Amino acid sequence: MHRVLHVFSLVVVATVTSVSGAFAAPQILALLETPEPTPLACSGGVCRAEFSTMCLQKNREIPRPGTAYTPATPDGVVLVLTLADGTTKRVGGADVLRFVVPHNYLSTVATISEAAIRQLGATRAAVEIAPLASLIPEAIPGDTSPLTADEIATVTGPLRMTAHRVVNNARDTISAVRAANRFANALLVTPAATQEERQAMWHDIIAASGDATAAGIARVEHIIDTCQFYDEHRGFEGFRGCLRYRRDLLLESINDTYWRRKDLGS
Repeated sequence: MHRVLHVFSLVVVATVTSVSGAFAAPQILALLETPEPTPLACSGGVCRAEFSTMCLQKNREIPRPGTAYTPATPDGVVLVLTLADGTTKRVGGADVLRFVVPHNYLSTVATISEAAIRQLGATRAAVEIAPLASLIPEAIPGDTSPLTADEIATVTGPLRMTAHRVVNNARDTISAVRAANRFANALLVTPAATQEERQAMWHDIIAASGDATAAGIARVEHIIDTCQFYDEHRGFEGFRGCLRYRRDLLLESINDTYWRRKDLGS
């Protein structure tokens, strides 16, 4: 698998691609199920949240930062709207949400404008990811190796099911990944500048996470202790960046297990 957790690797891949002028469709991604809707954080007219993903195709290139994706099926992503009277409404999110890879194949950011949420008659929104959801890279003119219909069907069907089984068998690790992602998204909604504020937020997340395991919680708490160092030198974004990086390391171990189960070659 193409590992991309180091910045240098990303720079090299992007440089080689731009110099050659060639472009091939990148990997289809598994969009991991969320046990509950993830609230979108709104700022500057844009609302967003981050979601964990896995690489499903070893034989295709990694997505470059900023690569746009779209849900493979309309029912894979649900936008949960809160209306002015406090009631909620569920609508398909595939047509109104934009998915972009921020760094590598282990996460994606979903965005929607505040204006679009208001047009839907809502005051705020959250996103729920269904089981077996996948993301397909948006087609780009000049693609030298576009995805075929048969390829998409195989990857989003049998291979996506294999990835689903691998995730389910990694209960403690995926519990830690989900808890860390809840924390990272909560920090988008309510930034916490001090260690005390972050600890209070983390305790609230644990209390509300019915799927969290003791081992998963312990792993995230170790990550939190490690990332506190960044508070003094780089502020809030430094801590969140460290949290996200170590969350991705956990998820990468699950992705590696998937490749050991179903290796399609390089």
